Amino acid sequence: MAFEIKPIKGDFGGEVRGVDPGLEVDDETLRELEAAWYRHSILVFRSLAMSPDQHIAFTRRLGKLHIMEPLEYNLEGHPEVLVVSNARTERRPLGLRGAGMGFHTDGEDKAIPNAGSFLYALKIPPEGGDTLFSDLYAAYAALPDDSKRAIAGKRARFSRISLHNVNYPHLPPLTEDQKRDRPDVLHPLVRRHPRSGRTALFIGRWACDIEGLPREEGEDLVHYLQEFTHRPEFVYRHRWREGDGVLWDNRCTQHCATPFDESRYVRHMYRTTLDGETPVMASDPPFE
Repeated sequence: MAFEIKPIKGDFGGEVRGVDPGLEVDDETLRELEAAWYRHSILVFRSLAMSPDQHIAFTRRLGKLHIMEPLEYNLEGHPEVLVVSNARTERRPLGLRGAGMGFHTDGEDKAIPNAGSFLYALKIPPEGGDTLFSDLYAAYAALPDDSKRAIAGKRARFSRISLHNVNYPHLPPLTEDQKRDRPDVLHPLVRRHPRSGRTALFIGRWACDIEGLPREEGEDLVHYLQEFTHRPEFVYRHRWREGDGVLWDNRCTQHCATPFDESRYVRHMYRTTLDGETPVMASDPPFE
């Protein structure tokens, strides 16, 4: 099946044109789409018409699916699908409200972060609710040499326990069981992508400080890196349309949901998620 890629922001992001709206593609097309994904980090599909089964089937062909927890926010009968929504019935919410605020990579606070995510828009507000994506390859390449020296060979501490109430103030505090299940983790700040071989920053809103540095110095460096990745030259703003699907690579991008008027509008989306692998420290020279 022939398709074309329209570049979005240089090599960062590509809009896929000419594929089946249910993403039922042959093996050759899948290989080409996967190669384009690794090249562009984000693929945008317009005017999709996917059932949950098709959404799951396509994502599964890219790797092992990850079941998000808590299960209460997953689609009934399809636990592989996380419902991201502010809609609700009289009895309960239909999905996870307020998901994705603040720049992050999915699962960065887990021992094995998620490799990729595929978000499909079913209903969107007429204004607001965009998603920002940051290019962590470009951010690393643009870092000043002294900053590259400062983070070479170092790992950041990512903590759900320390930052849950900060990042999810609308959710209940973590229980003691949840804290036990989500201990702090250490990940390399400079990460080698397992498929592209390229070097990216690995930093997001769950990072606290840096192993081997005094706490305040590590916190300051983390905040500097976080702000650096948000510079406009690294960021693509996706303005959603109903039927859009966006596949992003968590190993080399960050993303951030933006607010909308939830008292007036509904934003209802389905997301599948890919299991990842233990992040590997980039062995490239820290600066060139």
